[in-house]
Amino acid sequence: MSSPRIGERYRGVDGRSGYLLRQAWQAFRIAMETALRAHGLNGAQYAVLSVLARDPGVSGADLARACNTTPQAMNGVLATLERAGLVERRPHPTHGRILEVMLTSEGEQRLAAATPVVRGLEDAIEEDLASDEIAAIKAWLVASAQRLEEITASRRA
Repeated sequence: MSSPRIGERYRGVDGRSGYLLRQAWQAFRIAMETALRAHGLNGAQYAVLSVLARDPGVSGADLARACNTTPQAMNGVLATLERAGLVERRPHPTHGRILEVMLTSEGEQRLAAATPVVRGLEDAIEEDLASDEIAAIKAWLVASAQRLEEITASRRA
């Protein structure tokens, strides 16, 4: 027996919210990886470039938190981006052990070229929604992440 298609049975509106959220994320991730390939990037690399465009000079540890990954994985992503000439790391002016990460001009150009394809995917998932519905979904996603983070923190304490 084959798995149901997206939209059928447990993969449809009767499915559990956590499962459906993961299903949507997986579909988005695969579409994004496919679209970014033409720009010589993957999703993790695009995330780093996007964060650096908004927060230049953050550390690798801060990037890891912002991109929802581990510091070890972030180190690998940054090494690849640095070899490609898309980012550079330099010592923090007052904290000698911290390296600030900055976009290079090539990194800015690559981000600018890749962003329209990612925006196109975001437009596609928002296609049939009114702006107030999009705002409500975004608020729900943020609140959900905050609640889950709080639950996790309370269980670690």
